[in-house]
Amino acid sequence: MGGPRTWTRVMGLDVGERRIGLAFSSNLSVGSSMVVPAGFLEVRSPEKAVEDLRELASEEGVGAVVVGMPYVDGLETRQTQKVLAFAKLLRAALPDTIEMFGWDESYSSTSAQSMLVEAELKHSGRAKRGRVDAVAASLILQSFMDAHRNLGMAPGALLI
Repeated sequence: MGGPRTWTRVMGLDVGERRIGLAFSSNLSVGSSMVVPAGFLEVRSPEKAVEDLRELASEEGVGAVVVGMPYVDGLETRQTQKVLAFAKLLRAALPDTIEMFGWDESYSSTSAQSMLVEAELKHSGRAKRGRVDAVAASLILQSFMDAHRNLGMAPGALLI
């Protein structure tokens, strides 16, 4: 088994119908990277969201994208299928040089909400929901990066 994979930068996505939470790893190797929430993207249409993400990936020098896959007890749901369909649209728009993975996001939004409440970051409305999406994206990406660092690969990662 080889060592951890190295990308210039990895973008994590928490895909929802109204917003997409964003997170990025630092420009370090996977074994020494740091993941930070990076806001959210309002989804006006899937096509516009894909275009915005393609541009963002280019601007940020992304080498890989990790999309949170919403499984329930390990099973696909209607939302899983929607996210996978969106991920396939995104995959088609990205250059082949950018790798793309699906990663189980089970309970990432719930964990993100709990973390924000504990941190006492209490705001209402769109700003709060967007913050939850961004933190959820960072939790998804951190989990993926940790699996790479600890195992040299991410078991269960779905290559899209």
